[in-house]
Amino acid sequence: MNGIDFIEFFQCNRIACEKKVIEILNKNKPITIAINGKWGTGKTYFWKNTLAPLLSSELGKYPIYTSVFGKRDENEIIQDLVAQFLERENRSINQCKNILNKVLSIGLKMKTGITMNVDTSFLFKTLTKDDLCDTIVCIDDFERLSDKIPLEDILGLISELKENKGCSVIVLYNEEELFRDVSDKQEDTKTPKLTKNREIFERYKEKVFDSQIKFAPPPTEQFSILAPEDLDTHFDSYEFLPDILNINKLLNSHHSTNLRELNKVNYTYQLLLKYFDLKEYPTEEFKKTYHYLLYPIAYAYHFGLHQDYFKTSPINAVTYLLSPHASMYGNLLRDFLSDMRYGLEFIQKTSFFYIPPVFTVDDSLAQEKIKIFLKLFAEKIISDTALHRAYIKELEQQAITLKEASINFFLKYKNNIKNVPYMFGFRILDYAFNDEKNAFYTSERTKSFALDLVMEEYQQEVLELFDKWCDETYDMVFDSSDKELDNEKECFWINQYTFVMPLKELFKNQKIKLPQNKLINKFLQNKFDT
Repeated sequence: MNGIDFIEFFQCNRIACEKKVIEILNKNKPITIAINGKWGTGKTYFWKNTLAPLLSSELGKYPIYTSVFGKRDENEIIQDLVAQFLERENRSINQCKNILNKVLSIGLKMKTGITMNVDTSFLFKTLTKDDLCDTIVCIDDFERLSDKIPLEDILGLISELKENKGCSVIVLYNEEELFRDVSDKQEDTKTPKLTKNREIFERYKEKVFDSQIKFAPPPTEQFSILAPEDLDTHFDSYEFLPDILNINKLLNSHHSTNLRELNKVNYTYQLLLKYFDLKEYPTEEFKKTYHYLLYPIAYAYHFGLHQDYFKTSPINAVTYLLSPHASMYGNLLRDFLSDMRYGLEFIQKTSFFYIPPVFTVDDSLAQEKIKIFLKLFAEKIISDTALHRAYIKELEQQAITLKEASINFFLKYKNNIKNVPYMFGFRILDYAFNDEKNAFYTSERTKSFALDLVMEEYQQEVLELFDKWCDETYDMVFDSSDKELDNEKECFWINQYTFVMPLKELFKNQKIKLPQNKLINKFLQNKFDT
């Protein structure tokens, strides 16, 4: 055996991997470690930006790196290592002279200057434990080893570095792709045919490697490494953002850990931000919310998530307004994102090497339309969230029943007619709490505003307030002299599916006749199905 009685195996995120590697290498003898992780998880990035500097500062070791990818023979790998041995910045002049004297002593001639016309395999043989005992060698892309290089030779090189040169060695590879038979067309790619090299590796890995670590950082950790500087999740409504809007929920359900793919998402996000950024923002909260909305859109499209949002649907789902889960975000996103689909497709088809116009026809008009939507979307999110928090504050401070809290909230906020949509359930986000997860009836609710409980005592006042709001909204939607400004109004979300159809269900449930006012009647004529 290799001096250790058994092979250790650990599954680690970055922090755990750092600690484990330091723990293993903090011994007075050379150690070999195999770090296995999927492609794109950032093994190389982790080595160069975390492990190598850490080994240098914490253990006083000198890390050097080589990749076997593209190397034609073992000598090219050795040549790469020897070049780095001789160019070590921390090695003193006297040590370099000692190495060169050894070379000269065996009859090798050195040209003037830095370049040496020597056989690097002979030079490698002259290096001893005294020369390399403080060196840690990282060999990367082991699964990409050329089939022209015998695996036994590389395993032998690793053993040579450890046993005869006194180096510790860390090997990075992806076990799923390790020596895969490229001719294997089996559907179950997780169980590829065992090639000769794979059989050799399985047979000797326990003799070659003292420890094995599975590098498996979670999606949230991967995202945190590449999170764009413009992206800030510290705004009030973030915790309520659903599905493709809340990146934490999205990462936990999607489990993407490929840094290269996340980089492509970042590229798309930066491009969208360049196109749709506003020159001025009313508040910092608004800026954070507005900027944030573009990221999950780029993420969801790139990974093919919630594809229904990117396709025009003739029939949209109807929101049940009395449910604490009442939300319009699905319908609104679907109508909005279907218009962005072409631009997002074009970004991907150009392989991110060309910065295209997001829209080919009337680009400036399309940009302005999206800016208006995002602006209004963000404004309503902020407004709804503020009202929701005000209601929760009322409920918690007074320590009263759900009905009492709902009535108090209605009486307190009814004077601002802009609050009517929130109280009627026309909200972009889902503000239900965990203990209301399956609540679709008033009796099952615990914390959400309940309009039906308010109507038990204030039905007439509620209906009058609603009619007043409808009259004012009608003027904004249908009586505007400048039709180009219609979408800029606060009632941008109103259409047949998000407004009239849910409203019918609400009044039907309450056994109340649907109000007859100009706004509702206009939609009932089926002439303005917008």
